[in-house]
Amino acid sequence: MENMDEIRKHYGFGIQDEENLKELAQLLIPYSNDLAEEFYNFLLGNPYSASFFKTEEAIKKRKDTIISWFKDLLTSSYNNPYLVRLQRIGQVHVRIGLKGHYVNAAMNFIRTFCVRQLVISALANEERKSELLETLNKAIDLNLDILTSSYREAELKKVFLSYKFESVMIQWSERFIHGLNLLLMIGLLVMAVGVVSLLGTDVYYAITEDLQNGVIKALGSLLILWMMLELLHTQVDVLRGGKLHIRIFIELALVAFIRKLFVASVEAKDPVSFSLLIGATVILGIVFYLVAKSESWEK
Repeated sequence: MENMDEIRKHYGFGIQDEENLKELAQLLIPYSNDLAEEFYNFLLGNPYSASFFKTEEAIKKRKDTIISWFKDLLTSSYNNPYLVRLQRIGQVHVRIGLKGHYVNAAMNFIRTFCVRQLVISALANEERKSELLETLNKAIDLNLDILTSSYREAELKKVFLSYKFESVMIQWSERFIHGLNLLLMIGLLVMAVGVVSLLGTDVYYAITEDLQNGVIKALGSLLILWMMLELLHTQVDVLRGGKLHIRIFIELALVAFIRKLFVASVEAKDPVSFSLLIGATVILGIVFYLVAKSESWEK
């Protein structure tokens, strides 16, 4: 936050205003007790602000603090130590959970009280009254600015910590997901090697023992190998930031059922089980068609 000299400059609070404050102090400080009493009644008029004053000790402390601050408003040197005192008051308000809206409303009440006392004062010179009123408004606005800055800083700190935490979580989550994708890629490579071994075994079986069954099994293994290649291509796209398509998993299930049909066609299989395999394959084919068509519409 700016120092007091900069804040004074922004509000045009100069040496003449300091002199005006001295006269305002003579006119307004005698009404300090009246201000404290009316201010307390003002606070009790709202259930929220009244909830902070449940004991006689809290009421007395509130009256004493408002009188003390009111005297500081009119008699203090507007320097950096005064700035620090106001910041501490604002921090106390934040700590006890007082909403910033009520600080602004309270300051408006105090402004209205002071203006009313100036209007009924014995000061006959209207031009002088106007000058004093201008200084009073500067002083109250300056004090309010510093008090509410504590709320702004508290909110910014909360947002900053939340943003920092979320950024760290997102960063580590992205790294974790990327690591899992790498592990998945390694797993797919290992499985692809296994499928190649299975294909080799089927070819060897076809050559050495049963050509018909061996060829059919080898065709099934070729389908699975082709599916593994599709999965590897998809995973590479995902690692490069591409989109994962659900169609690839339906293809994998479809290929697995087609391979089962190949194998079942040469093995002793009861008609019911074979019919179920055919029905499941047809259903998967329809689902695959619908998903592929849906993805083509999205493009």
